Amino acid sequence: MPKLAPAVLTLWLAAAALSAQTPRAGWEIDTSQARLAQRPELVSSPPLLYPPAMRQARIEGRVVIRAIIDTTGRIEPASVKIVQTPNPGFDQAVHFYVLHAIFRPARVHGRAVRVLVNIPIDFKIPPGEVRSMLEPSSPPE
Repeated sequence: MPKLAPAVLTLWLAAAALSAQTPRAGWEIDTSQARLAQRPELVSSPPLLYPPAMRQARIEGRVVIRAIIDTTGRIEPASVKIVQTPNPGFDQAVHFYVLHAIFRPARVHGRAVRVLVNIPIDFKIPPGEVRSMLEPSSPPE
């Protein structure tokens, strides 16, 4: 694990089923490396858009980003790194999503602090939509 500046606490976030259809703010945080009085929480975010080319090709998967949430609750743009992706076609949608998300910042002793987080984002096509993609379309009349 890389050495971090003292002002940056290390946290690992795991989202509970962030889906491209309905992103959820159910975060589970492992605070074993940091003593936080208040954990960062997702307050609001734009809709997570499934890239049309990925949807059409029926490509699903989890993108994991690593970024720093600053003391104002925003992701620091220069800190965003794609740690894992099933296809680079998801990267632009994920960048837009996290850069426009607003978090309640983490706090230590009542003071907002910067934290390094891993955020997994799942892209999954709903089962009904997959079935309709597989069904043959009726010929035009």
